[in-house]
Amino acid sequence: MKILWLSWRDIKNPDGGGAEKVAIEVASRFVKDGIKVTLFTSKFPGAKYKEDIKGVKVIRRGGLITCRLFAFIYYVGRKDEFDLIIDEINTLPFFTPLYARKKALTLIHQLAREYWFLEVIFPLNIIGYLLEPIYLRIYKNQPIIALGKSTTSDLRKLGFEKVTTYLPGIDFKPKITSEKEDLLVFIGRLTPAKNALDAVLAFKTIQQKLPYAKLAIIGSGKSSYIDKIKSHITEFKLQKSVKLLGFVKDQKKKTLLEKAKIILIPAVREGWSLVATEANALGCIPIGYKVPGLTDSIKEGFNGLLVKSNPQDLAQAAVNLLTNETLRTKFAENGYNWSKQFSWEECYKYIKQYIHKVYAQKTLQVIRK
Repeated sequence: MKILWLSWRDIKNPDGGGAEKVAIEVASRFVKDGIKVTLFTSKFPGAKYKEDIKGVKVIRRGGLITCRLFAFIYYVGRKDEFDLIIDEINTLPFFTPLYARKKALTLIHQLAREYWFLEVIFPLNIIGYLLEPIYLRIYKNQPIIALGKSTTSDLRKLGFEKVTTYLPGIDFKPKITSEKEDLLVFIGRLTPAKNALDAVLAFKTIQQKLPYAKLAIIGSGKSSYIDKIKSHITEFKLQKSVKLLGFVKDQKKKTLLEKAKIILIPAVREGWSLVATEANALGCIPIGYKVPGLTDSIKEGFNGLLVKSNPQDLAQAAVNLLTNETLRTKFAENGYNWSKQFSWEECYKYIKQYIHKVYAQKTLQVIRK
């Protein structure tokens, strides 16, 4: 059996995140089951046009938008080679129902909605926002698998019925260390939608009340947005307390989460927020905005805190938690136990079982393994 997986980014893309992590973890497990997977995606500066990642054949053509045209051309020339198409929707779909007659699965991590106004220029942002519910309709007859209850709920509100919900996995084996520091972290792309600036604004208030606190900002992103963050750090005289670490490897990220007491997640929306669950696994407590996605990964008052979308409430929640060891211990233990249910193997099993349920033909019998 052969699968063609369409995604606008791959795991090596500097702007890749949780969605790309899901793709490579699931695709590589298909490969281990004897299924050939080709991941067609966009090219980024310095990337190879073709390479093998964990057994997955990765083909890169075009940019974030034009890769969809190249994907169409690639498929048309090789449509008889594949038994199943996985159309991964992140902001813009690949529109496969318009041209592909193969068995297909649509994978949706989150709807864009607010992202349009933060990541796309005028007037394209308004056009995208208005068109998103419309162009998604071409997938109404396709089996859809969505990340978390928030995305599933968003799709059902748009009239989608063939939707099932899956949960992600995490890389880190749950472990709580007693060697915690008065460290807060932000992990994510440095873009307006991920909103690291609110973490800095909140930290200004946190440090006024707790001068010993530190903040580590992990991630790469747009230079203009990074300059804005640096400007605020300088303006608030936080150079000694806030560190911009850029992109870090998984082991470094794990070490920081083991040391940190709190992870701040002020995003405008998420598909799930893998870093929230990874933090829970290592005894680091997530505090996030009460937005779609984060309401799935953070259970208010159980494994973390959810607040209104403003730096003041984010700061107050962090101060309350940093000064209440009993509450921190409770959340850390709850989060540790909560995180045990998340594994890439279980994520993969659920997705392959769903495919078999939808397409119980002979061509997919290998998925029964």
